[in-house]
Amino acid sequence: MVEKNRKILTCIVETIILCGKQNIALRGHTEESSNFKALLSFKAKDNSVLRQHLEEGDPRSKYLSPLIQNELVTICGEVISSEIVEACNKAGAFSLIADEASDASTMEQMSLCLRFVQDGTNMIREDFVGFAETESTTGESLANAFLENLRNMGVIVENMKGQGYDGASNMSGKTKGVQARVKTIIPESVYTHYKAHCLNLAIVHASKEAYPRNMMNIVQTIAFAFDYSAKRLLSFQSNLENDQVSREQMEKRKKLQTLCETRWAARADALYTFLSSFR
Repeated sequence: MVEKNRKILTCIVETIILCGKQNIALRGHTEESSNFKALLSFKAKDNSVLRQHLEEGDPRSKYLSPLIQNELVTICGEVISSEIVEACNKAGAFSLIADEASDASTMEQMSLCLRFVQDGTNMIREDFVGFAETESTTGESLANAFLENLRNMGVIVENMKGQGYDGASNMSGKTKGVQARVKTIIPESVYTHYKAHCLNLAIVHASKEAYPRNMMNIVQTIAFAFDYSAKRLLSFQSNLENDQVSREQMEKRKKLQTLCETRWAARADALYTFLSSFR
């Protein structure tokens, strides 16, 4: 019986992990039409033990309810984060990368990442270890929350040699910011402004000049013109099929890409696509 239950639970956990890896929602419009149950039923076609459990098992102990799904997701997350924390502690030194933002329910949420060198190798790891909620966004509140959550995860915070945040005053402030508060507790934790964020800010400011601003507006207008018209898009694809050079340069892309409003570094790909198809 123990062996049978382990096989059934293994199939359930593997299905949940598959949904997580593929970024597939567990639930659907109804519980019976959920992705989780559809994948589990498909898996049961070649697994007699699982099939018997789904068809004849006690409804009170099937381990398929949304509550059980959430518990298994939480357990999987704890196993993954504990492995990351163990590797981080073995490294002997790490940097904290963190940021805060409002989620869909307007709750302030912190994302925590650890950056360290894998013990015994030269591989740099940068791993996400979890979210944490906070009621305040002041430098003192966030700094205490960062350190408290790291300690609760088992991270040896005294090994922190660096900390990376964006340039907001509550994060980078010299006296009351998160970096200053953390540095009073861990003096060796050197603060570094996100390099990618600095690049993003530089591009934003450079694009305020007349020539790049006008160019971006024209590219965006043309992309919208093709994106919102089926006839124009069909004509674009037909001409692309007859142009071997442009088709190869666009690397199998079938349409122009609109420019991202926030991630300016991501606009490079959209501009490359536009330039490749421009005749």
